[in-house]
Amino acid sequence: MNRTLLALCAALTVIGGSTAIAAPASHHVVKHTASKSMKAAKIIDVWTCPINMDHVTAKTQSGKPQVIGHFRVHFCCGSCPPTWAKLSAKQKMAKAEAAYKMDLASKKAASSKKK
Repeated sequence: MNRTLLALCAALTVIGGSTAIAAPASHHVVKHTASKSMKAAKIIDVWTCPINMDHVTAKTQSGKPQVIGHFRVHFCCGSCPPTWAKLSAKQKMAKAEAAYKMDLASKKAASSKKK
């Protein structure tokens, strides 16, 4: 009886071990494949201060530009970066989008004057 029980346990151990090795559980297999069509979003420089809505140039900007989403915003004066830091991410994104729209509008106005 002991030999039979021992043989049965050994057989179950071998079968159980080989099954686990041969077919791993599907929830443990993770594939990380990047789609070829996915591209990294290009960072867009916004040259209108998102706080004061004033036009900014590379020479007149103050502080380091900040990135929110796919926008890199530039500030017009030293008081804007601390004010920007106090905003929530949602507020920052809204202000960056509004500043970007002003950038586009000023570029359209400038291009229509040239014509």
